[in-house]
Amino acid sequence: MALLFPLKTKFKKYHKRIKILKKKELNYNQPLLGFYGLKIKKAFRLTSIQIETLKKSISKILKKNSKSKIKSRLCVFPDLSVTKKATGLRMGKGKGNVEFWCSLVKKGRIILELNKYNMPKSLAYKAFFLAGQKLPSFSMPIVF
Repeated sequence: MALLFPLKTKFKKYHKRIKILKKKELNYNQPLLGFYGLKIKKAFRLTSIQIETLKKSISKILKKNSKSKIKSRLCVFPDLSVTKKATGLRMGKGKGNVEFWCSLVKKGRIILELNKYNMPKSLAYKAFFLAGQKLPSFSMPIVF
């Protein structure tokens, strides 16, 4: 399993950026023209492991149920490093090591898109429903 993470960043360790999760998504809240989209209803941190399982579950459903090649597009990338100190350490001595990579997803963001032209609406809804169950807060599929 090849997990996603950035090859090079400006800094090794970042702040938490929790205040971002209180805002609504303004830029990417509609799928592109010709795509179905999975929209998030609640803000959370999406880890690289969760993104990988989301990709696997979508590709598995699409391979099983369709004969033609369907283009899927993942619209999030884990670019925020999350650190954690080992248990039993005393206070101080700097920030902990990088534990995993995640992406902050605001409320109302489209995180996954499927090609609309060679796929029925019912299959897209089924794929999004099963993929949404893999996420920490269950997201209902929005099929436009």
